[in-house]
Amino acid sequence: MPKIIPFRTSPTPKDRFIKVVEPHFDALYKAARRMTLSQVDAEDLVQDVCLKALASIDDLEQVEYPRAWLLKVMYNRFIDGARQTVRSPLDSAVTGDESMDPDELAGSADPERQVDREQQVQRVLQAMRCLNREHCAMVAMHDVEGMSIQELCAISGLPEGTIKARLSRTREKIGRIVSREDSAPPRLKLVGSE
Repeated sequence: MPKIIPFRTSPTPKDRFIKVVEPHFDALYKAARRMTLSQVDAEDLVQDVCLKALASIDDLEQVEYPRAWLLKVMYNRFIDGARQTVRSPLDSAVTGDESMDPDELAGSADPERQVDREQQVQRVLQAMRCLNREHCAMVAMHDVEGMSIQELCAISGLPEGTIKARLSRTREKIGRIVSREDSAPPRLKLVGSE
């Protein structure tokens, strides 16, 4: 009796995409969240990167480090979007508490500490909104996501010295803005007076 060989089909682009991109999806979302400081914008950015990855799945499968490729595409898309926002005549709304991750703040059982931590995070996020988005994204990827200087060099295409200088200057600016807010006298509002 002849041996039956099962009919094998080649994997679909969707299957190939899932195999290559899915292991990196959490890292993509976390990095996008730190870059954009907004859940909605982070989801849009990740979706944009996934569309690019699906369209380039043949190239992506040949890449030795797909995470670095995906993060570089994300960084470039983020920078392009930031530049378009700067050129746009429309103001983008400040998102407020939307950018806060409730899981990060729920760790403290002491309500006072939790409120202080929440206020501190809000001040840092507000300071970051006032600065260059590209530089703040680098600080977030390095300090929050734990990416190395070499990874940032690969993603941004900038030399190591430039990355280090931008990280240092951006941290200093954030610190100055936050300390200026901390040293400002509290605003009192009289209730019931006109």
